[in-house]
Amino acid sequence: MVTIDDLIRGTAVYPRPYQARIVGKALDLYLNKQLRSILVESPTGSGKTVMGLLIAAGLQKQLGIRVGWVAMRRYLLAQAKAEAAERGIPITAEFISMFEKNPPANLDLLVVDEAQHDAAGSMAHLHNVIRPRYILGLSATPFRADKVKLCFDTSIRDAGIRTLIDDGYLSKFRHFTIPAYTPESATEFYLRERDRWGKTVFYFHTIPQCERAAAILRKAGVRVEVVTATGDRDAQLEGFENGKVDVLVNCIVLAEGFDCPSLQTVFCRPSEKGITVQMCGRVLRKHADVPTKNIVQCQKTRWPFIRTASAELQYVWQDNDWRSLQVNPRIQQVAVNTMRALAKTQVDLPEFLKKRTTPTRMHERSEA
Repeated sequence: MVTIDDLIRGTAVYPRPYQARIVGKALDLYLNKQLRSILVESPTGSGKTVMGLLIAAGLQKQLGIRVGWVAMRRYLLAQAKAEAAERGIPITAEFISMFEKNPPANLDLLVVDEAQHDAAGSMAHLHNVIRPRYILGLSATPFRADKVKLCFDTSIRDAGIRTLIDDGYLSKFRHFTIPAYTPESATEFYLRERDRWGKTVFYFHTIPQCERAAAILRKAGVRVEVVTATGDRDAQLEGFENGKVDVLVNCIVLAEGFDCPSLQTVFCRPSEKGITVQMCGRVLRKHADVPTKNIVQCQKTRWPFIRTASAELQYVWQDNDWRSLQVNPRIQQVAVNTMRALAKTQVDLPEFLKKRTTPTRMHERSEA
């Protein structure tokens, strides 16, 4: 059976330990356990595209199958195609939009990026036309996990967000808690400290809320775009990526299929766990110029992200200022350095203490 060492030989791929485990397990399930469909669940920024490409390349190498790669947005297809080329992954594949009306019908493996949409009508159409022998789903945190998993024979999970942050594969973050979350209050916090937040994405519950927030920001001179399902999303994201747009405002469309490592801050609407993890996960991709990211939530949220992963620092807004909920690491380091210095300091005992001998006291204790 083909191994991951076979696949990466001669490529620019250096798999992380969890990636190697996932790829190896998937190939074993397909080739030795004869499973037909597998869902790989792995956090945003964990390298799902590389893992998917390696799994597909392994099946193609072993079985000589034809591969199709499906995603919602064309820029995601372009990213996957470019990643395969840049890393030298030996795979031949068709890259297909999820909304393609006339997809190729001669494919054996269908790789579905953002597989939480696999139960949607557009994907049902692709399945009916292509009728693949094998299906590989890739997803960060499926919104409807139980429903999605019904579409697959099994799912594979390995390292979670907390582990990936601790191991240095995802970015560290600071967590900020504000009293309330409205277009007015959230934008007020942003405008108060624009330099702190940097490149920012806001999430709200409704389009009218998004429009209100955008109007406030534009009035203050912020270059902002409201991203919806019907707008020119690709152009808006390109403007954000190249610095022509400062802020993106949306309801939920940017909670998936949106990759921008230079993103510095997310303001997240109050939500339950699944959606919260997806919103916050967008900011955790590492970037050399932004070593620590920011996540802003309000006190009323049902799932503070710090339940999912530990923040480098936590702040809460009190008395018109940010209050830290933990010891400042610089102060902590000063204390540690002081203790180390004291431990190494040579101290001369007074003469009267030097004359007191421990053996005598022990002898007296033994005779008692």
